Amino acid sequence: MSKVDIRVVRDLSESKKRVMANVIQHLEQRPVKKSTRRWQYGLLAMILSVCIGLFVYLQYNDHQKQTSMIPPVLDERILELHLQKDAYMNGKNRLYRASFDSFLYLESTFAYAQSMKLIPSREQVDKELELIMEGFSNETQPTMKERLQMLQITKEDFSAKYAKPIAYKMATVNLLMEVSRVEYQNTSDPIRMWFVEQKAMNYLKQHYHKDVASLQEKYRIPEKESQMMWKRSGTVLAIKEHEFLVVSGVLDSEIGQLSVEELVKKHSNGTWFPLVDVPKTLSVGDRVEVQYSQAIGYDGSQPIIDFKDIVGLRIVEEY
Repeated sequence: MSKVDIRVVRDLSESKKRVMANVIQHLEQRPVKKSTRRWQYGLLAMILSVCIGLFVYLQYNDHQKQTSMIPPVLDERILELHLQKDAYMNGKNRLYRASFDSFLYLESTFAYAQSMKLIPSREQVDKELELIMEGFSNETQPTMKERLQMLQITKEDFSAKYAKPIAYKMATVNLLMEVSRVEYQNTSDPIRMWFVEQKAMNYLKQHYHKDVASLQEKYRIPEKESQMMWKRSGTVLAIKEHEFLVVSGVLDSEIGQLSVEELVKKHSNGTWFPLVDVPKTLSVGDRVEVQYSQAIGYDGSQPIIDFKDIVGLRIVEEY
């Protein structure tokens, strides 16, 4: 190739570079056209912010309404109803000890359920409210009409002021009992409920001891009389995680030869006790004396089986 050719190629290359540089410079200097849609993005952002704010407000407002529905622990409105009934029955403005104990049972289980963050739905509360109002309407001492006259309120006001707080508490306690089925699996219902009630009462004593004492003084509630204690002697035939079975009249030679069901049927008795405050060495076949204060339930399918609480237990050689 000649020198002329080389120079021409070099000139063309430099010319190409200059053209590209001019194009780039032109593009850089060209004014940027603002997007005509930018205002739409701003509007969408504003709408989204308003929606989020409205959602948060509605959630907060709903939470406030639900919170306002929750009745207090140791609600004296419920005691007022107990007092109204007791005064009607005994002719005196006095509250029976049994009524106060019934009140404490509901309040303790409700307080314990609250400590577990159990909250009933509106539907669950409404269902309980319907049942409670039906119960009050069916009462005869006093009748609903007499209650309303003594309280000087309408039936609607009675429902809102008295029945609804009870309904909320009952719905909450129902949730507690359902939750307890997980902790006390394969445990009979009377024993399971006994454990829950014991825990609930201990919780109330721990957190509301002064409040209970104040109410007891205000309503002149006498101290509990010492409970009568009873004894049940027999042979331990079954031990589960939370309960054990005692049957009376069983011979040593029968154990292992007949099933538990056969021994219960043969001797026509059997009592399940909570498995608490018993020796760690307690075993099937041990002869025992169990001290208890009350029956806590029966087995509808087996009338000869019952359930009792437990105060103490002693393993004996003979009885």
